[in-house]
Amino acid sequence: MKKTSLIALLVAGLAIAAAPAIAKTTLTKGKSLCETAAKAADPAPKSVRTDTDATKVSDATLTYKLKVKNADDSVVNVTCTVDRDTDAAKLGG
Repeated sequence: MKKTSLIALLVAGLAIAAAPAIAKTTLTKGKSLCETAAKAADPAPKSVRTDTDATKVSDATLTYKLKVKNADDSVVNVTCTVDRDTDAAKLGG
């Protein structure tokens, strides 16, 4: 085997092995993180729905609009931002 092909094979192997380490939060995982954070609120809501049409994506964050239905049947719109590097979900009004 030639030296250049061995080096190319080694570089390709390292790139494949490093891919999961540099992967960022996906849309599906971000949605799940936001819904879980909203459901953990006190008092616990009856339901949480994500408005997928209002989802905004950037390199650093994912932003979702949630409709939270409370125990008294009132509906509140909540914004949730997920940091794509740390998987931290932050709820806002």
